Amino acid sequence: MKIIIENGGSKLDWFVIGEETVYSGVGVNFFGSDEYIVSQFEKKLHSLLCQSEKIDIDFYTAGLTSQSEQKIKFFFSKYKSINHVDVFSDMLAASRALFKYDNGIACILGTGSNCAYFDGIINHEITFSTGYLLGDEGSGYDLGRQFLRAYFQNTLPIELKNLFSDKIQMNREDLLSNLYLNKNPKFYIANFTHFLKENEYHPFIESMIHDSFLNFLKSNPFKYTDYHQYKFGFIGSVAFVFQHHIDKIMNQFDIDYIICERPIKNLQQYYLD
Repeated sequence: MKIIIENGGSKLDWFVIGEETVYSGVGVNFFGSDEYIVSQFEKKLHSLLCQSEKIDIDFYTAGLTSQSEQKIKFFFSKYKSINHVDVFSDMLAASRALFKYDNGIACILGTGSNCAYFDGIINHEITFSTGYLLGDEGSGYDLGRQFLRAYFQNTLPIELKNLFSDKIQMNREDLLSNLYLNKNPKFYIANFTHFLKENEYHPFIESMIHDSFLNFLKSNPFKYTDYHQYKFGFIGSVAFVFQHHIDKIMNQFDIDYIICERPIKNLQQYYLD
């Protein structure tokens, strides 16, 4: 048996090769404690792994480092059913889901953001991914952060400010406390993209989304030599939900592109091929 697991910024999806069902849960943050990581894995995968049949695993994850790879392999080593585990970045999952064996420039726009040139086999780094503290341009976190900054600095148009106040049903002090006391502020802030989606054609928000995506492109994939000659692929919830805004920019630059919401379904096809 072979299991494919894709651990993104906010969701963890997995499937067994040859089966149609895709299972989903909340993503695992590998920067948490070892106890937290083990508990999250066991909640989602314990019953699947407690089988007599030997299992191979391809595990794709956001935030891949040598440390997180060690944590993943250590967890699976506890199960006698595990035969072999390969660990890859979520960027490779995106590239394979978007292009299979063709080349192109893959872009992740979800809770976080990233990009790479894919030659049909491996990814080639365009810019070093620095995460949400120093990067993540164009991501859900970036959009939420920009909107909240405008709200707290009182630069929102009055009609948007009133709509937002009615939506959240709390004052600025309580909202700020929630931001700083939240166990996962990145995801909390990214969730404000729901409000942006509801009001995406307000000129203020439309401009903010456009500028955020353009900043991502110019700061990252557009730095690749002759980028305009390659097909682009966008994957992630933010790219999917706000694809109209991506369309306007990509048409402006006359670049061919595709958009996919989540990689897991395309990965099923990739492994069948």
